[in-house]
Amino acid sequence: MQYLQYIKPAITADTSTLSATNLAGRRIEAGAFSHPQWLRLCFIERQLLWERRLTTTMLMGTFGISRPQAQKDIKLYQQLAPKATKPYQLGIPYHQPTESFEPVLLSGEDLQWQSIEDYAPPNAGHATEMPMLKRRHNLPVLARLLSAIEHKRSIEAVIATMSSPKGRTRRLTPTAVAFVNNRYHVRAFCWDHMGYRDFLIGRFISNPEVVKAPRNNKNSGKYAPAFEQCNGVPLEADTDWEQMVELELKPNPHLSGEQQALIASDYELEEGGAWKRFTMRKPLIGYFLVDNRIPSSKVEYDMAVRDNPIAWPVFAYTADSNRPAHEIGFNPD
Repeated sequence: MQYLQYIKPAITADTSTLSATNLAGRRIEAGAFSHPQWLRLCFIERQLLWERRLTTTMLMGTFGISRPQAQKDIKLYQQLAPKATKPYQLGIPYHQPTESFEPVLLSGEDLQWQSIEDYAPPNAGHATEMPMLKRRHNLPVLARLLSAIEHKRSIEAVIATMSSPKGRTRRLTPTAVAFVNNRYHVRAFCWDHMGYRDFLIGRFISNPEVVKAPRNNKNSGKYAPAFEQCNGVPLEADTDWEQMVELELKPNPHLSGEQQALIASDYELEEGGAWKRFTMRKPLIGYFLVDNRIPSSKVEYDMAVRDNPIAWPVFAYTADSNRPAHEIGFNPD
């Protein structure tokens, strides 16, 4: 879907332990079902959360099961989460999530929509894996934001930022969600700054509440808050989000020739005689640079040129130019 964007993390969360709290506050444990059925139930919930639709054909094609079994699984899920799906509507050949839908099976460890059924890492005595710091996720907030995007709603919530660590109330019109390495961001029009910004979903202190601009408000003149003046509609489209930029990756040219060859091999930067390229949305470029230890600011770029090139082995440029990618910039909050 257009409002979802994903940059694959280096390490995938372990989805071997699946449990959650249902709407009534009871624990729904994986052990209460057979493993194949539990995976299908989680798949149902994942489809409702991310795809915003579910059909029996999706279940049949993914798991190779019969139509009666798929219908049985959907019915079971509806019993576990009676407020998750809308009633059947004539002419709509799929199940839809309600606006208040919140997952009851998936936990914060299972947010990735790509693969619920991934195998857990092997437990081998001769191999180990470096632990990775995890960022806090807020699944109910994520669900409400996806619903607000789908239904074109504006929301209000208390959000903590580095400039306001205790949090303050923000009024946003969310437009997209991006998963960057180990954290979720929501892309939204911020009515405080009158522009599009990115907010970490884990920093939402309160659940988003839908807000609507008053209709025919006598106080909506030029001195009224911008949200009321604009009837809750952002002043401009998010042109940065719609802009796709192609980046070209090369070894740091300030390394020796042999070092550059080694880095090109390490990172597989050469593809068919050309340098590796990635195409991504403009606002995500900064995150891509930070997470891959590529200079993301002029300060870092200067360090990589003058002080310590070995610490910055890969450079990124806009394709077919020598313009460093950090000059494009990004605007988190």
